[in-house]
This record gives sequence, C-alpha cells and structure tokens, in this order.
Amino acid sequence: MSRPVSHDQVMEALAAPFEGNEIRHKPGVVSGSRALAIPYLDARAIQDRLDEVMGLAHWQDEYECLPDGSVICRLRIRVGEEWITKVDVGGPSEQPDEGDRRKAAFSDALKRAAVKFGIGRYLHRQTPQWLDFDPVRKQFVRHSQNGGGHSNGGGNSKAAPSGGGYGTPRREMNSRTEPRAEHRLEPKRDFAETRPQSQSGSQNGKALQPVSR
Repeated sequence: MSRPVSHDQVMEALAAPFEGNEIRHKPGVVSGSRALAIPYLDARAIQDRLDEVMGLAHWQDEYECLPDGSVICRLRIRVGEEWITKVDVGGPSEQPDEGDRRKAAFSDALKRAAVKFGIGRYLHRQTPQWLDFDPVRKQFVRHSQNGGGHSNGGGNSKAAPSGGGYGTPRREMNSRTEPRAEHRLEPKRDFAETRPQSQSGSQNGKALQPVSR
C-alpha cells in the first residue's frame, strides 16, 4: 500500500480496526464459570501495523528500564520531514521468571505508546462480554454447533469468543447474560494492562538505542 502523507491520513490508517483473528482476549473478572472476555492486541500486531502504514524506515522505538521493573517506551513516527514522539510506561507481569516479567514490561510499554497514536484505541471503548469460562484450566469455553463445549486454547487467546464484534470500532455488542446480581463483580476498566507474548528487547536493565524500522 502507498504510505499516507498527511497527519490526518496517518492517524486514520493507524487507527483502522483490526481483523478479528488479530485480536486476542484475556479473562478479566471471573465469577464461577463465567468471565469477562477483554480484547487486546499483542506487540507483534502493533509492529505489523506500523510497518504496513509507516514503512520500515519511518518509525522507531526506544526503551528505558526503571528501577521498579517498569519500562518507558518512546515511539516515534515520521510524517514528511517531522518526527512525532509518544511516550508511555509499561509494567512487568506477575510471571515467576524475571526475564519474562521484563519482556512483558517492554510489550506493555509499546502497546500503551501505540494507543496514543490511535492503534487499537477503539478496543478500549468496547464493552467486554460475559462468556463461559473454565476456572480450572483458566480458559474460555466455546460451544460447537451440536451443543458440546470445548476450550479455546487458553485464557489469553487469539481466538475470538462467540459473538465477537471487536474488529469493528464503536459497534454495539450483544453480551450474553451476566451472572446473577448477588454474585456479580465489578469489572476492571484498565483494558491496557495485558499479558503479552514475548518480545525481543533488552533484559539487562540498560536503555536500548533507537533503531530505524
């Protein structure tokens, strides 16, 4: 595709909705055998969008590790002769391995900075759905056409839950029945906090230098 040349064209292209198979889901509030399916993007989907819209040489990311394990991401895109920078901080995961926690912080920082350019921002306006959930396996349960149920392969799943709609911005979604009122928990609204896939990056606490894409 041809690269957009104006600020408005760049923002429109970056903010375009993603295909359903590019959107992952994680369980939010769990209530018995039901859970809120919260949509999110992994770091690779964001990198692919930046490559597609900006081209390899027109975006850069730089990271700085903080003492508490958080990571600062400075994400830059080039529009014409101007470099525009957005900055945000990502937090580590709760994984037992220190390297995995650091990788999660890098990915979280990138995703938070990318939202400031409009990438996947519409997902934060979607209403999560209550879906069947296996609390033992920590997996959503999808139902086949013959009425049988099966797990979709993990709590943080790339497969869209039944009754999706996350691929279309500002679209009203048909939620399934929520748990009975006396068992209902209030969902967390911070949809940007995720458990991303591993991403390459420094794990030794040193800042990374900008790298042209």
